[in-house]
Amino acid sequence: TSRLEPPPPTSPTRRPRPRPRPPTTETMRTARAAAAALLAAGTRTASAFSPSLPPALSASSSHASATSSFAAFRPPHRPTLVTAAAAATTTTARFLSSSSFDPSSIEIVRVDKSGMEEIIEDVEEAGRDGSGYVVIDVRGEEEIAYTGKIADCAETLPLPYIAMQGAFNLDDDDFEIAHGFPKPTMDETIVFSCKAGIRSYQAAQFAAMAGYTNLINYTGGADEWFR
Repeated sequence: TSRLEPPPPTSPTRRPRPRPRPPTTETMRTARAAAAALLAAGTRTASAFSPSLPPALSASSSHASATSSFAAFRPPHRPTLVTAAAAATTTTARFLSSSSFDPSSIEIVRVDKSGMEEIIEDVEEAGRDGSGYVVIDVRGEEEIAYTGKIADCAETLPLPYIAMQGAFNLDDDDFEIAHGFPKPTMDETIVFSCKAGIRSYQAAQFAAMAGYTNLINYTGGADEWFR
């Protein structure tokens, strides 16, 4: 009898990873609850394992608010951003998380509609590379389809992908394949928006956990934007 020869080895081909399916309403609700629980646990962890934290950062107050100029977070190659009136109304919040990094080193800047309008204008005129901003809407795709995007330059990245799938911990190639736009770099400023400023703030906190330090939260969200 003749002996059958095994087929010659073939080199594996890497197929592109399919884009995740849009999260359902139930998934969005679960993600919000999971994000709130995780962030609350992080605050307790910081209190338990960092007894040397100053009083302003104790667990009795989850956020220590401080007035800060929004212009301080503007990319250095861009000269100015907001008017004095808009800057005067801008506040920052210091994020308390786990003891893996210094909570006092992360500031999340809050902007109102006027500040967001100037960011959008800046990105539309200079692009992402020229402005240094990445605008991300963390609402669900169904929500965005209902109201429309806050701007053409805004990227869509629903909160469940950030909170439950660790989007900001993916490598650059996997992030772009999964979400359809280049992953923000550490020197870019990420501007988060949602419906009313809550999920966007949670997304900014998760970005801080992933190592990002230039973070902005649009507090009014789509509710204010489309009013």
